Order: sequence, then structure tokens, then C-alpha cells
Amino acid sequence: MTGEQSPPTAALSFRVPSEFHEVPLAIGADQDVLYEDLRRFARGYWGEQEELEPLRALTEAMYAANADQLVAGGAIYNALGIFPLGDSTDGSEPPERISRATLTISVREMENPDPYLTTAGILETLDNATENGEAAEVLPIDLPAGPAVVRVAGSRATWDLPEGEHERFFVHIEVWMPFPGEDRLLLLSLSTPDVQDFQHYQAVLADIADTVAFGEPEVSGSGTADTASAVSPFASY
Repeated sequence: MTGEQSPPTAALSFRVPSEFHEVPLAIGADQDVLYEDLRRFARGYWGEQEELEPLRALTEAMYAANADQLVAGGAIYNALGIFPLGDSTDGSEPPERISRATLTISVREMENPDPYLTTAGILETLDNATENGEAAEVLPIDLPAGPAVVRVAGSRATWDLPEGEHERFFVHIEVWMPFPGEDRLLLLSLSTPDVQDFQHYQAVLADIADTVAFGEPEVSGSGTADTASAVSPFASY
């Protein structure tokens, strides 16, 4: 998978596969900028067909409503992943299916006297939540950027529809990483309704976590993800 440089901050950089298409958050900008960015994203995702305008409007409204909440929670990056899976290695055959996931990367304030002590505290807290009935698995790991904790959990969402109750299951994979020498925490969170692709997404998030670097980011020629170039679900592969 080809990678693209994350939007760097003064103290953090990471790389994501090109299958992720950044959803605008317009951090620090006014609402007009956010809505214009989201209009471009929706056009890139659904295409320009006139009959798809209601879907473009719904996409814009949905992500706009979500953006404020994500930014308030410390999000610095949000993306929709569109992965063609099961195709031939040489590209001669179309994929068996298109799998989708959402990736959110956040920075949160947290007392952090030492990354290893902080990681132990995170592990204990998440373990206690699991013991209290939450269905999740929690493991400590070591990454190139330092110690971290992986959490894997499942959830069930239900909707009341005219034809009856509709349910869908999701898999959530998280990586919790304390900043070295700062009272901050990096949280990588991937969620997918395509639970059969769990192992694929576990590997995807592991690859992203391996690229995390704290400190001044290196200058990269790969640039940032273009929000207007989101892959349409109606595209032919």
C-alpha cells in the first residue's frame, strides 16, 4: 500500500495508506470553510450526477455535524477508508467486495510523568472496563515511537425502521500512545462495520502506528491527502 504523509503538527507525524480519504475537519477555520471543504468532499465521493445531489447534501450535513464533536474531542485527522478486497494480485480481476472503515486520530491532554508508567495506567483502566462487562481485549505493545496499548472491542447498533428493527455490528481497534516528555496522549481509532475484515484492518492500523513519530516532522514530497479525491463507491475497479 502506498502511504501518504499525515497533516503534520509541530510535535507529531504519521503516515496513512492511500485508501484513506481525509474528511475535512477545518480545525481553526470558520464554518464557511468547513462547509465548502465538505461540499468538495461530497462531490468527490458521490460524483457530479444531478440525481445524486440529495446524497451529497446528506453526506455534507452528516460530516458537518460530526466535525465539531470530533474536534472538541481532540481529533486532528479523520478519514474514510475504501478498500477493494479479494482482487487478483496483478489487477486483472475486479475485487470481490469493497470494504470500508473510519480512521480518527486524536490528541488528548493527560498527565504523563513517564510514558511507561502512563501506559501501565491506561492498560489497568481499560482492563477494569473489560472486567466490568465490556467486551474488549487489551494488550500492551512496543512501537518504534514508544510504549502503547491496543484495545479491540465490538459493538452493536440498532435502528427502528418501518419494516422493523435493523441491527449492525462494528469492530473498533484503538492504539493509545503517550507523548514522550509531554502531558498528552495520541489515540488512533479505526472502526468498521465489515467485521469479516477484522484481520485486514488490524494490520492496517498496526502499519500506521509503526509510522508515528514524535518531534519535528520530516519534510516529505508525498504531500497530504486530497479531500477532493475521495473514491466514489460507484467507480469501476
